[in-house]
Amino acid sequence: MRRSRSDASPHTASRAAPRARPQAPPGALEERATVSDARSRLEAIVGVSDDGIYAFTLDGGIVAWNPGAERIYGYAADQILGRSISILVPTDREEELSTILAQVRNGQTVERLETIRLRRTGDPIDVWKWIAPTRDDCGRVTGAVAIVRDMTPVQHALQQTEASNAQLREREEMLRQALAALRRSHEEQKSTQLQLIQSAKMESVGRLAAGVAHEVKNPLAIILTAAEYLSAAVEAPDENAASALEDIQDSVRRADRVIRGLLDFSRSTDLVTGEEDVNEVLQKAVALVRHALTKSKVTLLDQLGSDLPRVSLDRNKIEQVFVNLMINAIDVMPEGGTLTVTSRRDQLVEPGPEVGYRRTDTLQIGQSVVVVTVEDTGPGIDPKAMPRLFDPFFTTKAPGKGTGLGLAVCKSIIALHGGAIRMSNRAQGGARATVMFPSIRH
Repeated sequence: MRRSRSDASPHTASRAAPRARPQAPPGALEERATVSDARSRLEAIVGVSDDGIYAFTLDGGIVAWNPGAERIYGYAADQILGRSISILVPTDREEELSTILAQVRNGQTVERLETIRLRRTGDPIDVWKWIAPTRDDCGRVTGAVAIVRDMTPVQHALQQTEASNAQLREREEMLRQALAALRRSHEEQKSTQLQLIQSAKMESVGRLAAGVAHEVKNPLAIILTAAEYLSAAVEAPDENAASALEDIQDSVRRADRVIRGLLDFSRSTDLVTGEEDVNEVLQKAVALVRHALTKSKVTLLDQLGSDLPRVSLDRNKIEQVFVNLMINAIDVMPEGGTLTVTSRRDQLVEPGPEVGYRRTDTLQIGQSVVVVTVEDTGPGIDPKAMPRLFDPFFTTKAPGKGTGLGLAVCKSIIALHGGAIRMSNRAQGGARATVMFPSIRH
């Protein structure tokens, strides 16, 4: 470790002729040899240290500088000795330097200070510093020794590690998004396949229904005609015969209703649409079920919205849909209740069944729609039956009371209009049918 000339020993300042020296006291030679060995070891350690080690006075003048400091800062010893340590400090760290000098004067040690210093080239370096005061034989602080460790490679490594981690996180997120997209694609493909299967199934059911209906309708008409003829031709038939003839007629009429339902189901692909007012269609449907309302002592509450946009509808088929939904609601209230029919305009903001962001969805988020609801105060829908409500021939009604085709036909008709239908239970009791039609854009 090189020192400035001011630190040179007075014994080496000149080479005068040898003079007689006083005899050293016993043990002094051994003590001097021990001190010399310790000093030699210390200088060896300082010389081979990778850390920078330098000494400075209380006013900041550099008085010692090891090779490690030369490697870190770029100054040779003869270039830095005698200069102020402020040359190593950036201008924005001058207050920090003043604090360090004040701590040294107070005999304080500075441990592991993380800071920035300057190379000879002016480039900043990240360093850790340990600073300890030095004292004379009387214990007075004379200066300090600083140990400096260059942390620039470590900081670069940390920055590279952080950059690598950021890239890994980015790639992980990309993989996560790709996996999510793959899962969505798989679910969409699965849903499409199920829809194709269901479409093929419904097409087969429609063809079978049409064939069965045509084959059965004529025989039923003959049976009904015969029963009506016998009822009129037989004078004063006995009670059992009259009851049997009436049962035959009722059964034939019920079978005819089933046949007509099958025919409607099979013919529901033909549409004759026009720009219609949904409220007018609802009012016509209400007029058709008026008798059923009176017979079941059901109160009608209509809440039809004003200024609804017009909708492209096949008036007769949508009228059939509304009548079917109202009759279903009336049937579950045999002891009376309230039938509520509402209409309103709305804009879709939340995804759900048949409502989404894809072009393949029946209705899209942000689309303007006309919403019609038919609500009852009956017992509601059994949750176990909810998934099958729109299946052909599935019914929750008692045997002989329903064909199981009503809701299936309704859903088919509404789908052909680009709309959607949902069935749900009301929080306050009863069921709700919700129908949505896309409004016409002008």
